[in-house]
Amino acid sequence: MKYFFKSICIIFIFLWFLIISSFILSDKPTDCSTSSVGYFPSSVRIPASVYNLSQLIVKNNINVPVIPTEIFDPNLNVLSVRVSRLRSSGSATFIITKEKEILNLDFWCLFDDQSITPVYTINVEKSKKSISFFECSLPDSIIQRLWYNRIIDQEIKIYLSTTKKILFQGFLDLPWSNWIEQNEQSLTLCTLSLYYDLTYFTQWIEYHRLVGISKFVIYNISNMNNQFYSIINFYDEEYPSLIDIIQWNNSIDEIQYDCFLHYGDISEWITIININEYLIPQIPYDTLPKLLTEQYGRNLQTVVILENQEFCSNIEYQVTKNEIIIEHYTSRHTISNYSVKYLYQPRTINYLSIHRDNIETKSYDQIKKTIILAQYPIIEHDKTFLNCVLDRFVIDTTIRDRFAKRLFDEIDK
Repeated sequence: MKYFFKSICIIFIFLWFLIISSFILSDKPTDCSTSSVGYFPSSVRIPASVYNLSQLIVKNNINVPVIPTEIFDPNLNVLSVRVSRLRSSGSATFIITKEKEILNLDFWCLFDDQSITPVYTINVEKSKKSISFFECSLPDSIIQRLWYNRIIDQEIKIYLSTTKKILFQGFLDLPWSNWIEQNEQSLTLCTLSLYYDLTYFTQWIEYHRLVGISKFVIYNISNMNNQFYSIINFYDEEYPSLIDIIQWNNSIDEIQYDCFLHYGDISEWITIININEYLIPQIPYDTLPKLLTEQYGRNLQTVVILENQEFCSNIEYQVTKNEIIIEHYTSRHTISNYSVKYLYQPRTINYLSIHRDNIETKSYDQIKKTIILAQYPIIEHDKTFLNCVLDRFVIDTTIRDRFAKRLFDEIDK
């Protein structure tokens, strides 16, 4: 009997301890659960007013502009919002231009699942219209939906707010990659949709597919006609996810930022060139992925300077609609007036420091030039620009001899 009572006492004490422990562990604010807060320094405190704003999202009791948009209080022109894992485990970045500095304002990212993270602002250009990044970390719940439980046509909303009001909303998404199995490394080309003839656009795409480009991003800053979209639809059917079209109604200066932020995660290498520019792997390589793999491997200290070769037009021999550009133009200027461009590994660059064509890097290999950037005359509205200057050009058929027939056969399929 003595042992029986002793056992009862032990069981009673154990049950009492479990009850008290459950109260202690559950003693936390109901509006500040760990699932609703992202990762950020513990020194940051989320105001109660911001929690109240997140409740409006849950109740769908808001009506705010959708990115891209311009708001006037504060004065912000919001160009895009992109997610990336290059700078941290996951972040969302708003690309914004503003007329003047915004002082004494705290911004917050609110997500459609009640998650909240603080915004940190970075100014990258001081001018009449400065370019800024508003960046916030992604909560684990959003990271799971974006990278691990991703579904087609999913809709993940993000809102930017001050402590007093929600300013605007956007949608978070990731580009689909077009990985080519035989390619050792993935390459992305970003470019602008200017008023080029569609014949030359097709040649540009087919040539760069031939040398191993796995992703094309076309920023539409002009009015694409139905014929242009029919070509894009053809590629969508034949090569899903090969070409992305992004509507861009803002300054072209910020396209570089958007390209790096949106496509850096799916690209081993990335660059921004025009549709009259061609990337040429130097001999003996026929494709860019093979060149980059053998010459650089996965050395994260690498940036490749593109060697300018500027081709010009001999007025006596104008290009016709049925000709291939790289076959027609063989007159090359001996001195190039174009600015230097680069091919980058997104993991190695501080893309927040992009300023036009200048990007800060950690490179120790900038002297090495293994890729040519062949720049051809712009053909537009039946006019050919960039005419040859007497005694300042040579005849160079190297690119034509290496790639023209292969490109013609590819187009003729």
